[in-house]
Amino acid sequence: MLGITVFTALLAYASSCGVPIFQPNLSARVVGGEDAIPHSWPWQISLQYLKDDTWRHTCGGTLISPNHVLTAAHCISNTLTYRVGLGKNNLEVEDEAGSLYVGVDTIFVHEKWNSFLIRNDIALIKLAETVELSDTIQVACLPEAGALLTQDYPCYVTGWGRLYTNGPIAAELQQGLQPVVDYATCSQRDWWGSTVRETMVCAGGDGVISACNGDSGGPLNCQAENGNWDVQGIVSFGSGLGCNTFKKPTVFTRVSAYIDWINEGLSQGHTDRTPYRHTMIRALLLSTLVAGALSCGVPTYPPQLSRVVGGEDARPNSWPWQVSLQYSSSGQWHHTCGGSLIKQNWVLTAAHCISSSRTYRVVVGRQSLSTSESGSLTVAVSKSVIHEKWNSNQLAQGNDIALLKLASSVPLTDKIQLGCLPPAGTILPNNYVCYVTGWGRLQTNGALPDILQQGKLLVVDYATCSQPSWWGSTVKTNMICAGGDGVTSSCNGDSGGPLNCQADNGQWQVHGIVSFGSSLGCNYYRKPSVFTRVSNYNDWINSVIENN
Repeated sequence: MLGITVFTALLAYASSCGVPIFQPNLSARVVGGEDAIPHSWPWQISLQYLKDDTWRHTCGGTLISPNHVLTAAHCISNTLTYRVGLGKNNLEVEDEAGSLYVGVDTIFVHEKWNSFLIRNDIALIKLAETVELSDTIQVACLPEAGALLTQDYPCYVTGWGRLYTNGPIAAELQQGLQPVVDYATCSQRDWWGSTVRETMVCAGGDGVISACNGDSGGPLNCQAENGNWDVQGIVSFGSGLGCNTFKKPTVFTRVSAYIDWINEGLSQGHTDRTPYRHTMIRALLLSTLVAGALSCGVPTYPPQLSRVVGGEDARPNSWPWQVSLQYSSSGQWHHTCGGSLIKQNWVLTAAHCISSSRTYRVVVGRQSLSTSESGSLTVAVSKSVIHEKWNSNQLAQGNDIALLKLASSVPLTDKIQLGCLPPAGTILPNNYVCYVTGWGRLQTNGALPDILQQGKLLVVDYATCSQPSWWGSTVKTNMICAGGDGVTSSCNGDSGGPLNCQADNGQWQVHGIVSFGSSLGCNYYRKPSVFTRVSNYNDWINSVIENN
């Protein structure tokens, strides 16, 4: 009976949704967006968290019923206190006329939310009390289930996001015109490629106007033929290269794909789901440039990409996903392998680096192994997962891959960032330029360097690398070869570290995990370094992370 009652109540105000008393100004298009007419998007809310006795805006959201707000799943954490600001225009004015603040009773995150792949990025917030609708506080309309917008359909993104990349949070509500980019276009390789799914909607990508940091969770507002405004999208992610990157439109959760899920939450309270109670909003996907596949692979300090014989000192913190895997022996910690931070609590490395008899820790944000550097962190390893088909006696069979779960998530900073994974199945062409990084030996039987090294390696395709005069049948298709010029190579101590290859969009992807080289020496002609090909293991990586 409760479900029928609530549904009836929804019908009562559904017909009056999406019609603001104060009409938005849709005549102008301003670079980077523009101040919205006060209260012209009266369903827009500010999600705020409490820190040091101060409330801070972190995400947007949409009021869709008098006691429910729609936002992004990636905005949700379960550690601090938060509130919802309604009827707001200027966040710097606490007691703004027509505004109010309401606590949160429960938050329901989509049960299939995947923070690594950024899938099902949707959450429903139940407010602690029902709000009274007014000329400054109204509910938005939801689109019809399955509705798809056409190419270039004009929509508006709204929020208090940063006005430009790394700029300040806006005090007054912003709006920006963003034409829809259809799935056929947005999924092209030089746009977002396979990162975008049909449960998402793209808008923008002109290199001028975009949702920026702090807009996460907020609405993509699109006007229907009847004049009402529908919330067609929830701001999910953007490019790690910046807020207004050409051919990298803002990506939204497509609301019309989740109408049944939303209705179930409104009518039944998601009683079959595990709620977050008394939660806060964690660092934004867009604001911290962390999120999984998109806010990764873009160092704050870009690497210097010259080529030096035998490798060279890397620019400090220019490979911020590189980690040092260390083991404890005789009361001291010793570097043994490299690795790549691919999630805030997961490191990718080689299976042959892991021994069940040792205790490990991971050092992140480090340039010099002998120095306790500012900005670096040391985190214990709580669990290691080795590929089930790894056989240390059959290295040539491959599967030399492992994941390390950290005892605690690391904060992302200018010195600690995530490496991107390549799209599944990606094969790099012959002579594609990549860089191997690590604290490996500078020469055969030489000393381990103190400073992180980098070396330029050209990819050797499988057809070449599997020739008898190269690696022959030792190399398999689940591996990738790079180097073999007799000059630069990964060497001892680099095992488990990344082969970093830059994609067309400027992001660095971890295409390989250092696996093995020639026993004849580190820089042996026609014996390139051999890496585990990461693009062969995307499903395995995702499965391990989801199930652990």
